[in-house]
Amino acid sequence: MSPRLKSLVLLLAVLTAAALWRAGQETQTPASPETPPAVSQSLDDEALTPAPEETLPGVKGRERVLVVGHRLRYTFDLDLRTHTELSTGARESLHTGWSGLFELTYLGAEGEQHLFSGHLVPTRVAVESGQTLAALQALRGMFERPVYVGQDVRGRVMAVHFDAAQDAAARRLVRLLLASTQFVAEDGPRWRTAEPDSRGDLEAVYRAGGSANTYVKTKRRYLRAGSAVLPRLQGHLDFTLFSDGRVKEVTGSEVVELGGGGTGLPRIREETRVALTHVGVDYLLSSLRPFEATRATLQSERLTDSAGMEGASLEARDRQLVKGATLDDLLRALAKHEGLDTARLRLAALFRQNLAEVDRAVALIRQGSVNELRSEQMLEALASAGTPEAQRALVSVLEGERVRPKIRAHAARAVGRMERPSPLLGDALERVMDGTRDAGVRNAAALSMGALSKALEVAEPGRSQALVEGLVRRCRTGTLEPEVCLDALARAGAPVGLAYVKSALVHPEAAVRGAATEALGAIPGAAVDSLLDQVMLDDPSPRVRALAVKAVSQRIVGAHMEALARVLRAERSERVRIEVVRLLGQLQAVEAPAAALLRDVATNDESTNVRALAASLLGE
Repeated sequence: MSPRLKSLVLLLAVLTAAALWRAGQETQTPASPETPPAVSQSLDDEALTPAPEETLPGVKGRERVLVVGHRLRYTFDLDLRTHTELSTGARESLHTGWSGLFELTYLGAEGEQHLFSGHLVPTRVAVESGQTLAALQALRGMFERPVYVGQDVRGRVMAVHFDAAQDAAARRLVRLLLASTQFVAEDGPRWRTAEPDSRGDLEAVYRAGGSANTYVKTKRRYLRAGSAVLPRLQGHLDFTLFSDGRVKEVTGSEVVELGGGGTGLPRIREETRVALTHVGVDYLLSSLRPFEATRATLQSERLTDSAGMEGASLEARDRQLVKGATLDDLLRALAKHEGLDTARLRLAALFRQNLAEVDRAVALIRQGSVNELRSEQMLEALASAGTPEAQRALVSVLEGERVRPKIRAHAARAVGRMERPSPLLGDALERVMDGTRDAGVRNAAALSMGALSKALEVAEPGRSQALVEGLVRRCRTGTLEPEVCLDALARAGAPVGLAYVKSALVHPEAAVRGAATEALGAIPGAAVDSLLDQVMLDDPSPRVRALAVKAVSQRIVGAHMEALARVLRAERSERVRIEVVRLLGQLQAVEAPAAALLRDVATNDESTNVRALAASLLGE
């Protein structure tokens, strides 16, 4: 193309562009003097009117995304109204409640727990005498220091760690709030859980809601509680989660009824309403160090812990029990078998009151100056006393190489029964297991290590997990017999022991498989439920299959109804079918399929005994 032709083409292109620009200007609507010029559509929409946030399906439970320093801020309202119908026909009502700001910061993981720091700023408190400014100011003062909360991987509240300034009433309010708003997740759109609240362990059913990351929780019934008669329970809560799996909002209510009917107790109705609303999020420089630095001064409780005696009350009760008695006086009372229960209580109180008598008791035991029964009674009293001095005394007997093996074994068993042990007891048990040549002492130490790990999971979750891992390691190396290992892991009830327990389900000896089945029953989680179903259906031993049914009876039975129906159809052992029928008889009021299965058994089972039992449970 010649230079001249190129120039003509370029000129034509320029003229065409100019004409198109003028045409566009003529078709635009001119802006009025009062109206500012139109802003570019794309820029204005992005800057001033952001598009609605898209809610994507998120995660929950084990898959939660927890970032150290991530702080969520909530407002909360919780009200509890208690109505009591007295024998005179009168009715008493009591209102307890509080509102405020709740900030929850993730600190990190310790053992099998996630630790959070909770800061509470109460804005309202309602007590028996009504809302008072003094009560509100006192509550605010108590919560100037944080509350620490431990959750397992599914979100179940395992422990609450309180500052010494937070009294029993304040701790109860916190436990009520945490119990009412906990979200315990399993896989899938619908699941059942056993979870704690301030009264005991309850069964809850969760299902996915109508939109992303929303769930409905129904509290069905209590499985275990502190009272002899289980309270009646109905509860309904709506949850919204963030896409990372943390709770965003909660609203709901529940009703608990106690007494009435044929119990001989006044009828009590408790109505609880709760609302938790997310109001903000930010990040703080955080770690577990502040918790670790103050751990020794904190009071660690489960959700179900009742308000125990405060220090002054316990000291006064101990003085009243002891009444100036000495160790010799109480040993003589024990020897006469007069008021044994009271004598044991007095001996434990003496060991809390008089450290010199603790030293005397240890000397008598180590020197063999008292018989085996008196030694065991003193060791039990030391464990009941629970003071640091009493725990060190137990360790000195446990590790005393010249102490008779039977006494050392009993010292180990006493350690396993302590309510609030210290980690030093775990160290002693490990040394004894590795150092003793006596199988009885070693086995007793192993069983107590399992129980001790369970007791320590509240205050020392990291040490608790380390103890279970040590048990599993010794089990795999053959230091302990399989049945002892499985019994210890059953006492621990920790998921970290599941792999070893699962491997024992294929052991050639039925006794070992039975011990493994019992250990399964103590470990939480949906994965265990499916394993128990397999044992019920497939284990070659009728005794082991019956143990699986018994283990299922202590769990959320609704998850096992299909397997139980299959057992009734295919099980050859009358003993196993009887166990299933007994279990179904306990469930008629709460599981609709249970009555239908019982009617089928009453009509069609080949065994006269099984048919008769089913009919009697149906009331026929």
